[in-house]
Amino acid sequence: MVPGARPIRSVPVRPSAQNSAGTERQRFGRWLLGSALYSLTLGYGTPRSFFAVAPDTWPGDSALGQRLLMAGEFTAVGSSGTVLPDSDDPPWRRAGASPLWLDALNGFGWMRDLRESGDLAGGMLAARLVDDWTNHERRWSPITWKRDVLANRIVAWIRHYEWMAAAADQGFSARFVFSLARQRAHLRRIARRGMIGHEAVAVLKAMVFADLAFIRDGKVYEKSLDQNLARLAKFVKRYVLADGIVAERAPHLQLAVLRHLVDVRTALTSAERRAPAEIVAAIDRMAPMLRFFRHGDGGLALFNGTWEGDRRLIDLVLARTGSGDAAPAMALQSGFQRLVAGTSMVVADAGSPPGRGMDGIAHAGTLSFEMSAAHERLIVNCGTYPGAPRDWQHFMRYTAAHSTAVVDDVNSTEITNHGSLEYRAGNVLIDRADDAGAQWLDMCHDGYRSLYGIIHRRRLWLSPDGGDVRGEDSFLGYEGRPVTVPDRRYIVRFHLHPTVKATLAQSGQAVLMRLPSGRGWKLRATGAGIGLAESIYLGEEGRVRRTEQIVLVGQVPAEGTTVKWALTRMEG
Repeated sequence: MVPGARPIRSVPVRPSAQNSAGTERQRFGRWLLGSALYSLTLGYGTPRSFFAVAPDTWPGDSALGQRLLMAGEFTAVGSSGTVLPDSDDPPWRRAGASPLWLDALNGFGWMRDLRESGDLAGGMLAARLVDDWTNHERRWSPITWKRDVLANRIVAWIRHYEWMAAAADQGFSARFVFSLARQRAHLRRIARRGMIGHEAVAVLKAMVFADLAFIRDGKVYEKSLDQNLARLAKFVKRYVLADGIVAERAPHLQLAVLRHLVDVRTALTSAERRAPAEIVAAIDRMAPMLRFFRHGDGGLALFNGTWEGDRRLIDLVLARTGSGDAAPAMALQSGFQRLVAGTSMVVADAGSPPGRGMDGIAHAGTLSFEMSAAHERLIVNCGTYPGAPRDWQHFMRYTAAHSTAVVDDVNSTEITNHGSLEYRAGNVLIDRADDAGAQWLDMCHDGYRSLYGIIHRRRLWLSPDGGDVRGEDSFLGYEGRPVTVPDRRYIVRFHLHPTVKATLAQSGQAVLMRLPSGRGWKLRATGAGIGLAESIYLGEEGRVRRTEQIVLVGQVPAEGTTVKWALTRMEG
């Protein structure tokens, strides 16, 4: 297993009178939102007309749709449950159900799966489930009316309206519009403050869709539409960094946000409107950076809570951006670096962790790297996927779950008790150079300076043909001074993809690795002991897989130390 880091720099959450007062206000607020009085206010001024906006064309899973249609079984994020309209056990807030399963159910993204089943009965079932949700969820609840879930549901309902209405009874449209308008009214109220990160993009997207869909006095909600588009444009300009990477620095959110913005542009085009320049520019910046994070197998690199992802969906999102720009070599603002030569690709995280508010899922993986050879992954981070066991999700954020160096089993950036980051690995410096086709990266961070007076420096070199990767990991005192707390143990980790078979060779002085294709690689090291240890891989959705890691182990003396290693392709 991946050994955890000792959280000696954790920041505990201490109760206080102010926190207690805040809790009382939250309780009162929840009571008020769930009251009959608040429910009545949502029905005020319901629009009379509805316009279908940009019907959904993203692919669904026909097998899941058939299972839902034939057996009433809904499967998501590793959980399954029966979902039947008009049942004695309504599923929408089912006790004991996984929170992520409830989010997926109440978000109604599964409508795509039913649509893919290609049966008119799919539209009928979707309409009946919409009615069932409306009948049982007239009042606010923290589960079914949660902001991000509500936003996803509004978009799903709007984009599948025509498909459902064609199969539903005559009164469905009126019931649908009334319920949707109430949800829009609530979302508009709760979208005024407190939104950060990718959730803000999803919520503002839903508001844009709702403003385009509802017609009052012969017009869409022009003023509200202009305001929400302006808010989205302003937010995206700040949230999507100048280098095209989202502020959370997570490849899976790069994909999700890019898809949201493509949807907004498509909806505006269908209404014969032009998307704001900031949104168009963000799409153009983000598409090459999504390509940047793709390995040779088409999946995503595993940084900051990411899993490999759906290759077909990634291809489709990129195609719909309309951008053909190739992946760049580096992301100047966020710090990611990419080396490509021959059939080898290396992606390294050479940037500081995300700032406050964007760090809820961020990992302590500074200076970690991943490597693929052709279409096969070789060196990986452990990753994580939606619905993974909670403890595993926490452990996968540790520095030890990344292909980088750990000092004294302590995270290079501290992950606090409440999930945010403290004592970040700051002052991440990088130098890059090319020499006769070979590529160099020289990186360092000071995440261990405050504890031990240690600076971690990592140098990577990729040969022109991609068959040789050289590395140095140095543990040095700050600005040439001695290490303040010497004799700390370091471990340099290389987590292997589960398909890689590794064996110790040369009397324990090297590790041989065999990929599924039969290609071989060898890792040698000097300046440290070399060994194999157990590891875990959560890069594939719904699976926790055992794998191995190569470890280089040594001590950091007062004068510092350097371990050198080489990954070499074995010909024949």
